[in-house]
Amino acid sequence: MNKLDLLKKHFGYTSFRSGQEVIIDNILANRDALGIMPTGGGKSLCYQIPALMMGGVTIVVSPLIALMKDQVDGLNESGVSSTFLNSTLSVAETRQRIDEIIEGLHTLVYVAPERLLTDSFYTLCKHVNVKFVAIDEAHCISQWGHDFRPSYRDIPRFIERLDERPIIAAFTATATAYVIDEIKALLGLNSPYEHIASFDRPNLFYKILKPTDRLRYIKGYLTTNFIEGSGIIYCATRKTVESLSVKLKAQGFSVAGYHGGMDSESRTRIQDAFMMDEIAIIVATNAFGMGIDKPDVRFVIHYNMPKNMEAYYQEAGRAGRDGNKSDCLLMYAPSDIVKQKLMIAQNSSSLERDRIQYENLQKLVNYCHTNDCLRNEIRQYFGENIAVNNCGSCGNCLEAGEFTDMTLEAQKILSCVYRTGQRFGVNMIIQVLRGSKNKKILDWKLNEVSTYGIITDISEGGLRELTMNLIARGYLTMTTDTYPTLKLHPSSRAVLKGQEEVLIRKERIEIKDKKKKQKQAKRKTTLEVDPVLLDQLTRYRKEIAEEKGVPLYVIFHNAALEEMTYYMPTTKEAFLEIKGVGEKKFDNYGVGFMKLIDQFILDNKIETSSLMTRLSDRYSEVLLDETLSRVEVVPQTSGKDRYELTYQVYKAGGRLEEIAEKRGFTVPTIVKHFKKLEDQGEVIEWQRFITREKIDQISLVIDAVGTSSLKTIKEKLSDDISYTDIHLVLAMEIK
Repeated sequence: MNKLDLLKKHFGYTSFRSGQEVIIDNILANRDALGIMPTGGGKSLCYQIPALMMGGVTIVVSPLIALMKDQVDGLNESGVSSTFLNSTLSVAETRQRIDEIIEGLHTLVYVAPERLLTDSFYTLCKHVNVKFVAIDEAHCISQWGHDFRPSYRDIPRFIERLDERPIIAAFTATATAYVIDEIKALLGLNSPYEHIASFDRPNLFYKILKPTDRLRYIKGYLTTNFIEGSGIIYCATRKTVESLSVKLKAQGFSVAGYHGGMDSESRTRIQDAFMMDEIAIIVATNAFGMGIDKPDVRFVIHYNMPKNMEAYYQEAGRAGRDGNKSDCLLMYAPSDIVKQKLMIAQNSSSLERDRIQYENLQKLVNYCHTNDCLRNEIRQYFGENIAVNNCGSCGNCLEAGEFTDMTLEAQKILSCVYRTGQRFGVNMIIQVLRGSKNKKILDWKLNEVSTYGIITDISEGGLRELTMNLIARGYLTMTTDTYPTLKLHPSSRAVLKGQEEVLIRKERIEIKDKKKKQKQAKRKTTLEVDPVLLDQLTRYRKEIAEEKGVPLYVIFHNAALEEMTYYMPTTKEAFLEIKGVGEKKFDNYGVGFMKLIDQFILDNKIETSSLMTRLSDRYSEVLLDETLSRVEVVPQTSGKDRYELTYQVYKAGGRLEEIAEKRGFTVPTIVKHFKKLEDQGEVIEWQRFITREKIDQISLVIDAVGTSSLKTIKEKLSDDISYTDIHLVLAMEIK
């Protein structure tokens, strides 16, 4: 079975996402791989499909012990035999699973890195053929990364102990150039194929907030904007988690707190309730979220600033995994910097590691103070080249605030840093500029420098904002240590000489929260679904999930339920057209869902002909999309050879459907091949597949209504004309 057949059979999809197929092809060609793909980009399929095709055992190294069960349950529900080995299992359960692995009953085995060097696991690996090792969250091996885990350094030693070196593939959602280099070097990847996807998540709306009352803002946001789905609020400390969750509960919100200080049973119970939609909002420390595959998280709010850009990108990226619009709001206050620095000092492991963490923290601080596009700032941080300066969909790009010229004030700040010998931090510079009579200032005779007391018309908060903005722009640098000092960057000369202007939003300098709350319209799915049927299907899914003890999405994603509600499939063929439904899931659940749909159609006297139109139009739109944009990848075959093979089958005779079956493509794709061959000078006898009468009928309708909507064309034609006929004529019409 080829990769596309496996994709449809086990996972219910007909095509791969960007980057997936080329990674899979390289792994299957026995080449190591490194995949840097955003959250929700489909990293897991990049090793699950090869595992199904390579034979032997694939070992998946993952730090997500608490989520291994969900991952394995999801695979087994899709017909992929998998298991996990971790500390949650009893001795008897572990022994049983090891025996099953040796007997060849499992294709994928999920393990934590701490288990790799144990004698029992080494003995297991001696009895099986380890063909492939996939490393999830690979950034954990790098001290430059935001989540360094020493146990990941054991992975190379484990691989060296194997009798034969397997193919190795590493995956992560967040990695700078430094981290990428360390991953490759430390894992010993052998000339790996590297795929670095765009770090852009177009459906996410990024915004920096500086409210004077965070709790009040949160309440307002949840009341006016949070309508459906779920959300996560991240806090820096356990104490803040407990306090905020209690306050929000008191306001009537469906909230639970989650942090590393809770016992394992409580954390598991809360996480399961969140996954089952029994709790709408989680207030948590960064102990929550890694590996969480909940598609309908509509917002991620950082109540406190996280420790660095990688952590922010990964945590914010837990929003909108289903592709729908979602908010990523980062609340910033100077006190957050102090908290993060205290946490760095408390968890100090080495001076070099501390330096890296201070440096990474400062980059996130700069992000919080930039005037530029927030989306582009993230992408540039990860080394991506930017072509457009304004994304039109982040807080900064949509901000309507007035800019004011602060060049003179910026010159005064830069001058003060220079006049005081570049020996002090932000607080001291602000006090000098405002003419403070602080004892330290007087003792150090800073009241005698020429810049003492030269800015009195801007608040302390406003001066701090402007100074941090100068750091974000690179005119000032800040040393990366516990007590950072300000230094002039060579680029500051342009500002001091008046060659560059410093513009900043006026309200930021005034430090008044004048920003109007934007009420978002209720998010609607792209399909107009019946809420009654959707509720019935949702309840039925929950019953199954509770019975099996798995998260809701393991049964069906929300998007699949919405499609079922709209298209109301009542046959196996129609049900398999629902996105995310494979044969295994149909066999497990299809009949039950179709019974509910059948009864709903009967009770509401719905015309089945209208449903047939919906289904046929959906199918035709999928085929049209394939016709226009699908690129088939045939290993070791050039594009020219691909079309020539189709032509050879065409010349041998047979119906269009038979040609498509022999070539392993859809009918619209074969039509596309024919068109390409005709453009290359080959003769295609189109009337082998369609009568002259049908061609004339379809051509007349196309002349009248155009080609933008297949549904409109089909509605104007007789019932004996199919969508395949329309595709043929469209190909013939394009000259």
